[in-house]
Amino acid sequence: MPRNSSSAASQPDIEDLIKSEDSDAVAYNPKRFPTHHKAVRHDFQSPELLAIRTELLEWYDAHRRKLPWRGDPPPYLTTATHTSQKKSTEDVAAGKKRDLDEFMKAPSFNEARKVAPYETWVSEIMLQQTRVDTVVEYFLRWIDRFPTVAALAEANEDDVNALWAGLGYYRRARMLHAGAKYVMEKYEGELPSTVDQLLTIPGIGPYTAGAIASIAFGNREPLVDGNVIRVMARIRAVGADPKNKQLIKFSWKAASELVGECDRPGALNQALMELGATICTVQNPQCSDCPVKSVCLALEERNAVKLKCESSTFAKVSADECSICDYTRVMEWDRNLIEVTKYPLKAKKNDSKQEVICIAVVSAPAEDLTAPKRKAANSIDDTSPSDWKFLMSKRPKGGLLAGQWEFLHTKMSDGNTIPPYSKRKAFTDTRLMGLLENAALSRSSRSINERRDVGELTHIFSHVKHHMGIEHVHFKSKPQLVPGAKSEEMRWLTSAEMRQFGLTTGVKKILHLVLDPTKTRTSRVSPPMSTKSTKYAFSPT
Repeated sequence: MPRNSSSAASQPDIEDLIKSEDSDAVAYNPKRFPTHHKAVRHDFQSPELLAIRTELLEWYDAHRRKLPWRGDPPPYLTTATHTSQKKSTEDVAAGKKRDLDEFMKAPSFNEARKVAPYETWVSEIMLQQTRVDTVVEYFLRWIDRFPTVAALAEANEDDVNALWAGLGYYRRARMLHAGAKYVMEKYEGELPSTVDQLLTIPGIGPYTAGAIASIAFGNREPLVDGNVIRVMARIRAVGADPKNKQLIKFSWKAASELVGECDRPGALNQALMELGATICTVQNPQCSDCPVKSVCLALEERNAVKLKCESSTFAKVSADECSICDYTRVMEWDRNLIEVTKYPLKAKKNDSKQEVICIAVVSAPAEDLTAPKRKAANSIDDTSPSDWKFLMSKRPKGGLLAGQWEFLHTKMSDGNTIPPYSKRKAFTDTRLMGLLENAALSRSSRSINERRDVGELTHIFSHVKHHMGIEHVHFKSKPQLVPGAKSEEMRWLTSAEMRQFGLTTGVKKILHLVLDPTKTRTSRVSPPMSTKSTKYAFSPT
């Protein structure tokens, strides 16, 4: 599970950890670090496996994060404590007093609780590509609303989407929902304990299956995520990027060896991920705090170079020796000799798709306003946004943001250049003429209080970047939808109803921009369109 919760800016740079006489230094053997090497160089020896298990579990028990899916009571701690923090005399004295207080106090009943396998499943799905501190609140709300597999299986899709809204990667929610239904049907509501059985459940892959089997059921099963790959690449000095198939295969093999003779496989797996998330981070690894620094080849290499060993000990490249390292990129990992962060290599990023999107936030006063409010609603400022309704559309069940609600949304083109407002307005007119009755759109109708360009936003998804031009159209009264537009996928929603259905991060950004009180309104009503081919222009005269 991706566990990036600590701020890189708050962590020391790797160079700050390097000293001429480093207490972390491992005895250097120049024969261990030739660029020319065989794959056996990366294999663990039995004493190394034992040392990693022992040291890592001790560190995890002392410094792990306190989280609800681990059975911990609140308050939750989403950043790990570190081993090398200097303590003042006052801190030590305060610690001794706390120890005495702990000894003298009555037994606490607010201890760690037993975690259901279902909770482990939910947490692992939520934590994929998402920060720990973000997940905590979502997890608590989810378990409160859907406490069991049966409760989730019986839920309707809108309730599931609403609770997931804002967490991103919405396919996870759909697959979790489908998986719950499958478990009810095939396993009578009880999650199976073996990896093979877990892999039959929709949405559960090798990583999640390994996590559930080891953490929830105590089986000696490995798991590998991005944090584990990074830890393995550094401990064994593997010159490949995290998406390299050979490195991934090696990481599964190494993780299997580590967990193979461990009495606490679930804790060890979590410790590996915790290490990658809090100590062995992407940019600023805290090597002096690392519990497995004694067996880390990347650190040994770094210390060797820092001690100014002769560069001649690094032999020239042989392109067909090690089957794990990526020799096509050898210059990248061979030239950064003084950095632990040279392992693993940076993954080559594919250029994300870019799209220009036209967004129309269409609003109107709610029908149930009191008579005085209705009478005063001639100006947009006469009613509060809490008294408005917004025209929202529901996205299709498959694809990006599946099943989520959004403002009127039209793709204009590929690329990243947002066109002028006049052009975007024409797009909106075309869309609205297919949704609203003609009376609301005619030039003679003075049904609009305000129409304005509110600005631009960029919203980034995992594989696509949206460049959005946003306008706000506010009617004096709610226009009727044409018969063909009336469906469950197109609704006028109040702010309370929007919250009930759940707001995505993108919708929240747009709404904040529209309702931003610091933005001045340049015009109440924009001039009418001049498109001669259009009988009914949206903008009134």
